[in-house]
Amino acid sequence: MNEQERRANQALRALDEAHRSGRITREDYRARRRALLGSLCDSDGITARNALTPAAAAAPPRRADTRQMLPAGPDIASALFPDRRRLAWRLWLVAFGGLGLCALLLYAFLQAVRP
Repeated sequence: MNEQERRANQALRALDEAHRSGRITREDYRARRRALLGSLCDSDGITARNALTPAAAAAPPRRADTRQMLPAGPDIASALFPDRRRLAWRLWLVAFGGLGLCALLLYAFLQAVRP
């Protein structure tokens, strides 16, 4: 982050604080914020950010880019290894459901065998 961006961030924080405390109106806040962000633009009106064009966003990713599409860190681990608590909960639910079904079948059998 360069010095100009640092100053703009500091000015945005001060502007936000002024709006939250009620010292300026919403319209004034928006106008000042727009002007502040406009000052960050390059001389020809294009910001320094590299925005995707609609054609580039619609293009399918190349095979080499698939590694970059994977989430990093704990997201990969959660995708590869399911949450054991959720799995244990399901196992207990199936076990109790099976036990209840066995009890119903045993009751129906005993009712059918009785004369």
